[in-house]
Amino acid sequence: MRLAWLLLFLALAVAAVLYFNPETARQLLQQLPNHDLIRKTDHLYQWKNAQGEWQVTDTPPPDGIEYERQEYRSDLNVLPVPPGITPKP
Repeated sequence: MRLAWLLLFLALAVAAVLYFNPETARQLLQQLPNHDLIRKTDHLYQWKNAQGEWQVTDTPPPDGIEYERQEYRSDLNVLPVPPGITPKP
């Protein structure tokens, strides 16, 4: 029974250290063999140029141009739904 309590205490201590030190946790996750499977959110910037054409880049537009910041996850499908198909909620 003492061994179970000791293991529980050690697990909680490790969890606390990783929670309060996110950089350490990130470094440990990168050591895992499948670290590329970690979900990552990226940003895109969308605005209209002087000709009224939509521009989408990974960097914000020059100062003075209104833009929208879009978030996407590279592990999700970003293609639009084809016409005639109703997506399920």
